Amino acid sequence: MNTQTVQIDGEHETATGWLYTLTVTWASGATSDHELTMAWVDHEHLVGGSISPSVIAKTAARMAVDHFGQGDMPARCDVSNLRRRIKDFDSEIKVAIGETSL
Repeated sequence: MNTQTVQIDGEHETATGWLYTLTVTWASGATSDHELTMAWVDHEHLVGGSISPSVIAKTAARMAVDHFGQGDMPARCDVSNLRRRIKDFDSEIKVAIGETSL
């Protein structure tokens, strides 16, 4: 069971997609602030634009938290980087959001 939580504090549109500011509360009770960027092209690739970008961002951030852990979670990351670094990211994010038919 995951005891860490991810909260989106802000969503900002950029020239190429979105920038999310996040707060992670770790199982230890510590908190850390992070930024996640997502390009429109990644959003389109992952879900064909059919699901809110913020849902994809929160799910991607949760996957990053689970993958990196408290000591290694980068302060800034991008969904395209996560797609390369996390094995089966594309299929796993679809399972996580319940959209296996995408």
